[in-house]
Amino acid sequence: MMYNNLDDLPQEYEEELSQLETQITELFALLEKSEIQITKLQDENFQLKAQIQKLQQQSKPVQYKSPQVDTIKVPKDIIATVSPSDTYPRQNKRKCPNCGATGFSIKEVDDKTCIITYVPRRIYKKKKVCTKCRFEF
Repeated sequence: MMYNNLDDLPQEYEEELSQLETQITELFALLEKSEIQITKLQDENFQLKAQIQKLQQQSKPVQYKSPQVDTIKVPKDIIATVSPSDTYPRQNKRKCPNCGATGFSIKEVDDKTCIITYVPRRIYKKKKVCTKCRFEF
């Protein structure tokens, strides 16, 4: 049944029509807000792109040139030679870096955390232990 006059509408239809009209006005308000937000974001995007171009123009890529490496030429007469009589071969071999103890207070033990080989038997890496301060190195 078709109504030619809006005054003849039943009460239910009038209520539904008024609800739909309020929804339409709310949607138009949301649409306007979103359009305003879109224009703001587009303006911000344009400004950021301009800043990017400005920064790219300011900082041109620097091309690094590899420095020329010249070999060091040392005259042979300046090189100091160390004679075996100048140094004792085991000098400073056993010295604790923590307390400075030397000699027989440094013991060499197996480092069970590092296995060198399994064949023919397990061989462990050696580590030094100071008997005075128990420092391992």
